[in-house]
Amino acid sequence: MATPRITLNPNLESCPDYASASFKPIRDLIVAESAQGTPLTDAEAAARLSDGWNTEHDAQKLLWDAQVLADTAQATATAVALAAQEELDRAAVQAAAEAERVEAEKKKPKLSTFDSTLLIPDFIVPRASNFAKKKLDDKEYVEMWYYTKEGCLDAESRRGGVEADESFGITQVGSTLSLKPLTAYQASKKVVRDEDLSWAQFSIAKTGFLAAIEAAGWQVEHRAALATFFYAIENHHSRMNHDDHADTILLIYAARARRLWHDMLALNQGFNIAIINEKLLDQLSTQFHNKLRNTGYRTVRVLFNTWIFF
Repeated sequence: MATPRITLNPNLESCPDYASASFKPIRDLIVAESAQGTPLTDAEAAARLSDGWNTEHDAQKLLWDAQVLADTAQATATAVALAAQEELDRAAVQAAAEAERVEAEKKKPKLSTFDSTLLIPDFIVPRASNFAKKKLDDKEYVEMWYYTKEGCLDAESRRGGVEADESFGITQVGSTLSLKPLTAYQASKKVVRDEDLSWAQFSIAKTGFLAAIEAAGWQVEHRAALATFFYAIENHHSRMNHDDHADTILLIYAARARRLWHDMLALNQGFNIAIINEKLLDQLSTQFHNKLRNTGYRTVRVLFNTWIFF
């Protein structure tokens, strides 16, 4: 059983005056009980009371001293444990702050090293628009026009012509937020459909487009398929025939094939775009010539009716 705690310091207590009148009844009882043996005087009874109190008081002081020592040891142990925990907490906070700083440092844009002996190239390749770059970064379809000379010049004029009151939007690169002019990340109003490009525009655009998808991290098999596809279009045997519209028909085929290729990839049903489907090409050629004949017939009829009217 645990010893009850002492709530009052016994060192602050003093022995009562047992010789005083207040303790006379107690002394009388002690004297009366001693009459059967060796009789005690009143003073001896008072002395016995004092001796008993002092004996108990000395025992209480020893218990008090032991209690104080135990309390001091417990308080010291608690203080040491608290200090140790505070140190651990502080170290944990510092470690977390350092880890966050290191992570933030990793995410900060950094300039790569450079060769001090290397000069700027003799020719600077025109840059396509940020809109087109974003599309390719997201592995999405974008018109070839953006990689023609006209498309790159349009992008350059839009980058250099940002007005002070232009609207800006928030874009995120990694964990960094930045403001970008909205027009730089929107489709150009001057964009031309692939099938409406000239043959020269298509030939120029495909070179920039292939370089752009490599920079955007497209898979090697997809880049190889598109490179083979463009080569097959540019070197198709129909261009050697007497059909003056062979290039136009090939551009129509290229435009529709590339658009469908992206659509089917999105459905996980991709096909090999590098292989020209001659049957589809013949169908497109027939459709084009039929449309050309119908357009010519309507033009002649309108002119004929106009002559009759006049």
